[in-house]
Amino acid sequence: MPEPPLSQRADKYLHHIRVFKTRTIATQACARGNVTMGGQPVKASRGLKLGDVLEVVRGDLRLKLRVIAFSAQRLGATRVPEFSEDLTPPECYQKAAEARRELLLITPHSHEMVAKPDKKQLRDLRKFWEEQS
Repeated sequence: MPEPPLSQRADKYLHHIRVFKTRTIATQACARGNVTMGGQPVKASRGLKLGDVLEVVRGDLRLKLRVIAFSAQRLGATRVPEFSEDLTPPECYQKAAEARRELLLITPHSHEMVAKPDKKQLRDLRKFWEEQS
C-alpha cells in the first residue's frame, strides 16, 4: 500500500474530503476566491500541509477546516473526519439552514413555473380577459 502524501493540491484535497462534488468545482471555487487561508485567497495548485486551516465559502455556508491527513483518492463520507477537522461554529450551520428555508419560501417550485394552468386558473384567466375587453 502506498504511503500517504505529505502535501496535496488544495483543489484535490477539497474534492477528496467531499467539500465539493467535483475537482473542477473545487478549482473554480479557488479561482473565485471562495477558499482562503489566513485571510488570503488560495490558488487551486497551492500545496497544503498538515495543520493548515482553510476557510471555504459554499453559498450561505462558511466552513472552517483543519487538514489532518491526505488521501490518495476520494473518501467515503464516514472517513472524512479522519482527514479533516471541522472547526465551523454551529451558528454558521444554523444561519445557512435558515437562509435555505427562506429561499424555498420565496422561490416557486420549478413545476409551478412551467406547469399548465389548472381548471380554476383557466376560469380566472377567461374572466380576467372578458373584463379587459
